[in-house]
Amino acid sequence: MRTQRPLLGIMVTELNSELPFASSSFYQSLTAHGASKGIDVFVFSPNRIDWMQERVRGYMYDPTQLAWITKLFPLPSLIYDRCFFSKKRSYLTYQYHVRKLREIPSIRFLGYGLGGKWEVGLILQKDPVLLPYLPETSRLRSGHQLESWLQNHSDAFLKPQGGSQGKGAIHIHKEGPLFRLLGRDGRNHPLSEEFQEWSTCWQWLKQRIGSRPYLLQHYLQLHSMNGMSYDVRSLVQKNGRGNWEHTGMAVRVGKPGSITSNLHGGGTAEDVSEYLTREFGEMKSEQLIATIAMLSKHIPSVLESNHGRLAELGIDFGIDTSGRVWILEVNSKPGRTIFARLHNERARSKSIANPIHYAGFLLNKQLS
Repeated sequence: MRTQRPLLGIMVTELNSELPFASSSFYQSLTAHGASKGIDVFVFSPNRIDWMQERVRGYMYDPTQLAWITKLFPLPSLIYDRCFFSKKRSYLTYQYHVRKLREIPSIRFLGYGLGGKWEVGLILQKDPVLLPYLPETSRLRSGHQLESWLQNHSDAFLKPQGGSQGKGAIHIHKEGPLFRLLGRDGRNHPLSEEFQEWSTCWQWLKQRIGSRPYLLQHYLQLHSMNGMSYDVRSLVQKNGRGNWEHTGMAVRVGKPGSITSNLHGGGTAEDVSEYLTREFGEMKSEQLIATIAMLSKHIPSVLESNHGRLAELGIDFGIDTSGRVWILEVNSKPGRTIFARLHNERARSKSIANPIHYAGFLLNKQLS
């Protein structure tokens, strides 16, 4: 009789589609890699857990049928959290299930999801090494606060505290009595507005923002010589020894006229060394890459010591027109499309293998 192999459950947000989760090709690769390491991988949504039976209905990829099949599983001993939320209600349901799962001693999470941008920023600000790389940021509280900011700075960058993929980000530029707004709406479509008076501008903003908490940030000139917005995505992950390693980095270039460079907003991926050499020359490019590598190595331990276990981080860096590096965002559930777009096979396969290797490390640690 076959002994029960360890189970790794990929916890996802349930979608209303034929296959009720996104990123199926990534999870298929994880399944194949898990199988080669003696770990069974399946995908499940936390709201499919039957707490009475301590079982969950999930999906497993069957390579013989080349299809995802659904079946009942016991609660997995390892959980890889890949849940994303756009609605508060679904987030609260998720929190309830995660709390219950964390109370079970035999279950280990590869990592615990980071809080919102504001909470992450507060942790990073405590570290003297990181402080010079963080743009001035505060919570957006009122129209009066934003108006006086614009009188002092003439530019402001607004972004939702819990948003992703550049959705809802807005750049406001004050030019005399005019207020020019450029950004992306909640569905990631470009938006452009102009107002003669502050009161109508704030009224419009209030309708857009609604009750969502927003951040007010110093506007950075993060564009190339030809005016395209870009940033550098750096991926760091824990490996099979339980140590952090730098998987890779790449440049994301925004569409013409866009204020963000996210791939979901139509951006493209470029090789980091080639791109920065074109922009700043070879010597400066090497310095910038060294700074990003140093910060990528430093950030995980700062966050972990204040937050708890993490498995991987996608860190977004901006480089302004004067060649200064800025930490823009840290994401504990990063995507990997950037390496596939670049045809960087080494980084792509490493980015898929590392969660499985780290799961194996946690498993051995647990058994010993």
